Amino acid sequence: MDVHTTLKQAREQAGLTLEKAAECIGISGASFSRMENGLSKVTTDRLEMLAALYEVSASALVEGCIVTKPSTIDMDRLKLVVEAVQRVVNQHNVQPSPSKMAMAVSELYRLEINHIVNDATAEFDPQRHVGIINAMFS
Repeated sequence: MDVHTTLKQAREQAGLTLEKAAECIGISGASFSRMENGLSKVTTDRLEMLAALYEVSASALVEGCIVTKPSTIDMDRLKLVVEAVQRVVNQHNVQPSPSKMAMAVSELYRLEINHIVNDATAEFDPQRHVGIINAMFS
């Protein structure tokens, strides 16, 4: 994927219109459109501004592999998942390997992400996962 296509994808992923993104970096919508369509070059300064605007790394834009930064909500949810797993591990009085803990946390976090994708306002409920965690560590 070329940088121009990646720029458009990153802008759309960030939820910005072409006009709003152009305004944020101080150029016209027409100039921005030409840049996204590969009709004009992307300067390193603009690339850095766009990376900051889209909350991705400039190298991700160049390489075409956009990975967004986790939000505070994501990090808070991950913390709650880790705490839930640790509580069950403590109840079972086991000492799992780091890889088993990592697998449990990543699997529960994946399930939790799927849950909040369907209901973005859902609060974390560790009871939703206790059966799975118990099965992993009993």
